[in-house]
Amino acid sequence: MTTPANYRQGSTWLQTGPVDFNHNLAGADHADEWISEVEELKILHPGVWEISYHARSYTGGSAASNQLVRTALFKNGQLIPGTEALTGGHAVMQTTAGQTILEKFDVNDVITLHAYRIGTNPASVISNGDGRTGVMAHWVSPGF
Repeated sequence: MTTPANYRQGSTWLQTGPVDFNHNLAGADHADEWISEVEELKILHPGVWEISYHARSYTGGSAASNQLVRTALFKNGQLIPGTEALTGGHAVMQTTAGQTILEKFDVNDVITLHAYRIGTNPASVISNGDGRTGVMAHWVSPGF
């Protein structure tokens, strides 16, 4: 039986470390790519976790065509619905977008950051001292 005293035993934060990178989204339109420069987070305790991310994207749109970047979190290689964020437009721009949701996890589930481009202009996910890309998870409860 889980009691309030036991809740604190699993209470923890997981967070990717700061890293500098430029991940060019070279795949096909709408083809998800794992942003491998952002380390995987492995869940330590079963239950409900608050997961959050922020991703700095670059889009090379033009007056003639849109360029968009969709980012999202995946659990064990599958999209976590509700984590999608979209940035971009008809101009060259850099923006940081992200989401925060609650999700149920099992021990050793793996969270990864993915992205795809919508359009044919250059697009990438970036991280450096001017704008970081990262993933965080905070254990909330043993479950429902």
